[in-house]
Amino acid sequence: MERRRTFHQPWLLALALAAGIAACGDDTAGAGNWAFPTAIPPVPAGTYPQYRLDPTHRGLSPPGTSLGSDLVLAWQTEPLAIGNYSASKSSPAVDVDRVYVGVDDGQLIALDRWTGAIEWRFQTHRYQLELQTTDSLHLGIHGSPAWDDANVYIGDYSGYLYAVDKVSGNLVWESQLGGSIGASPVVLGAFVFIAVEYPTPDGKVFVIRAETGEVVWSTPSLGHYPHSSVSIDAARGLLFVGANNGLLFCFDYVRRQQQWAYRTGGAIKSTAAVAEDTVYITSWDTKLHGVGIASGEPRLEFASTAASMSSPSVFQDTVYFGSSDGLLYAVDTRDGHLDWAFQTQGPILSSPTVIQDSALIAIGSRDRHLYLLDLASGGLRQSLELGSDVTSVPVAVGDSLFVNDDAGTVYAFRSPGAAGQ
Repeated sequence: MERRRTFHQPWLLALALAAGIAACGDDTAGAGNWAFPTAIPPVPAGTYPQYRLDPTHRGLSPPGTSLGSDLVLAWQTEPLAIGNYSASKSSPAVDVDRVYVGVDDGQLIALDRWTGAIEWRFQTHRYQLELQTTDSLHLGIHGSPAWDDANVYIGDYSGYLYAVDKVSGNLVWESQLGGSIGASPVVLGAFVFIAVEYPTPDGKVFVIRAETGEVVWSTPSLGHYPHSSVSIDAARGLLFVGANNGLLFCFDYVRRQQQWAYRTGGAIKSTAAVAEDTVYITSWDTKLHGVGIASGEPRLEFASTAASMSSPSVFQDTVYFGSSDGLLYAVDTRDGHLDWAFQTQGPILSSPTVIQDSALIAIGSRDRHLYLLDLASGGLRQSLELGSDVTSVPVAVGDSLFVNDDAGTVYAFRSPGAAGQ
């Protein structure tokens, strides 16, 4: 495919922009050419545009999603993956016509939403490297795609961020940002936020103009790999990202400065959830942490019995997260007590999806099952056995649930009356 607009040294542009910004003083969210939305834009009806739905990453399905606990298979693809790795797999993003998913061979694939047929494949720079790898470890794409009106965005493990035309699958632009990208891109208005890893080890977050691939700003060094995706509090102009040094960072991306860093007791592999005045994160220290957004001080701490890389979901007064002990936990955000826990038969690397209009929560496990549970009690409503472990995040939208297993097979489930539509 034709490769247009390539930016191989974005840090030079970032430095120039940073110098200009410093000379002009503090920006505001509505200022000049760098205006950011001060609220999360609404999700288009019947779609799921990016990892965990929107930049707050609270793990909710879109309003109007209606699923029963009698789901049947509508379609499934052939296995698309060629290997495995210890992190969770890319999760689907869904628009009105297509399902987009990244694969460990370095391809971004678009599927017909209603049939599962492959519409196009985009090969990243990582693709040829993965084809030449003879062992079982394939790292091509870790993150989940994100899309806007024009493009789909994805990063690869060669450190490139790509914008790909949604309809044709052709490259619009690419930007080489670092050593590797394991995080998911986050779209906020006209900007893409992405966490990038360097081999030293180190990392940064980049803010990219979605139309052109230009770097608007990058954070200072994080000191270790950021496997987390970026979470955003648009009203305050803040972003949050975790790193392998156990730190959860908060940056003001409007004024381009760090606000605070909160230290957990282990590496952070999950993505934070932003809910009102608190940000929630899990850590390899076994704990769920709730941190005050204004202060960076601890507000809630709850310990599971094993390390967690499952990203928390927040709905009303409850936060939900999985752990490598195989349990999905529901914890009261007001006092930190355990509401309920559900035991699967394998470690949970997947993150839960709250289907609030159906009073359900969905979670995958490395026991090859996808579970639908009662949101209030944690009681089992349905268990679906897939062909491989489930480490990706289930995506519920409209009357459908989409998920891919570790073999790269993408599944679409619907209630019996809707199946095959």
